[in-house]
Amino acid sequence: MLCVKTDRFTLRYGKTLLYFGPNSITSLRERLSGIRRAYLVTSRNAAKISGALSEIESYLTQNRVEYGIFNEVVANPTASLVDTIAEKIWRFGADVIIAIGGGSVIDSAKIASVIAVCGGRTPEYLKRARDVCGALELIAVNLTHGTGSEINRIAVATIDETREKVSIASDYLYPLIAIDDPRYLITLPKNQTIYTAIDAFYHALEASTSRASSPFTRTLCEAVVQLIVRWLPIAVKKPYDIEARYWLLYASTLAGIAVDNSRTHLIHAIEHVLSGLEPSLAHGSGLASIGPAAIKLLYRHVPEVLYELLKHLDSSLNPDPSDAEKAAEAVRKFQMEVGFREYLTDYGFTAEMAERVSEMAFKSMAYLLELSPIDVNRDLLRRLYLEVLSGLKT
Repeated sequence: MLCVKTDRFTLRYGKTLLYFGPNSITSLRERLSGIRRAYLVTSRNAAKISGALSEIESYLTQNRVEYGIFNEVVANPTASLVDTIAEKIWRFGADVIIAIGGGSVIDSAKIASVIAVCGGRTPEYLKRARDVCGALELIAVNLTHGTGSEINRIAVATIDETREKVSIASDYLYPLIAIDDPRYLITLPKNQTIYTAIDAFYHALEASTSRASSPFTRTLCEAVVQLIVRWLPIAVKKPYDIEARYWLLYASTLAGIAVDNSRTHLIHAIEHVLSGLEPSLAHGSGLASIGPAAIKLLYRHVPEVLYELLKHLDSSLNPDPSDAEKAAEAVRKFQMEVGFREYLTDYGFTAEMAERVSEMAFKSMAYLLELSPIDVNRDLLRRLYLEVLSGLKT
């Protein structure tokens, strides 16, 4: 059957029923039947600016659903912020949580949904000191084309005291309902358009090369890269192009499923440390800063896998370790062409921090680093960090 360019569709993945496409938010009406009290979790501005908040509030009012709202989620949320959300949800007596935002909002709501049922505090779950026993039902209305958090069982937060940014994964963290409506993405600022698409891009590069990868994840990952390479330049130049937003959103969804099955490893491990130490560092910016140097290293070890993805950036690449530098340059060039021109030094990172960064990554990110296709030690992490800062050879 021939499909139109931006078809609406539904997809069942894990425990999540995803409604995808323009005006897919209308599917929320029927899902509100029987709900008495809902608690909304958002950031300060995105839910309002996108128009998602007003539409959802209208549906809640029409269905006579009482609701409260927490609208102070910030990028790289801390455990204490998540604990605050969880307490407010519990005190409100919510039947369901509605997260309206990108990865930070959805991840915060996911962890809070667990605490509202199981009790405890966020660090207990992040440190694996407490098991996830259940979760309040969650509806995720996604506002970026980056994390894929609306479709998977992963959530990330930063422990306040140690600045460790770590993730948890549980089947209880799958949203009950997910909404991917590309209309809400046309108001994404240019920098967020770049950051979030780059996040999905690196989800693909790492999920395809993880020790847990499979033909299934590698197939998804190649589609992700193809879509981002084609549509991100258009979205940057024409932010109101709904077709570009649609396909970037679809790429993000596929990448979210890929990491749900294969996870990320080296690049995300280092980035989590950096944005945990400096919350003003956008996740996508950190990934893009680290990415080319890391790709050069990874291409030497798994050139055949990365070739299948990066040939869409440079058709002259060969699946040979000798093309590692060329592969890294292809990634760097693509990032620059879509408008990424940031450096870790812009956020205060220095060579003197190399030991601290490598030690934190090796300690708190071991669960990701063990999935890297290469053996990772502190020295490798230190040298990679220094290369990102100064261009030294890995």
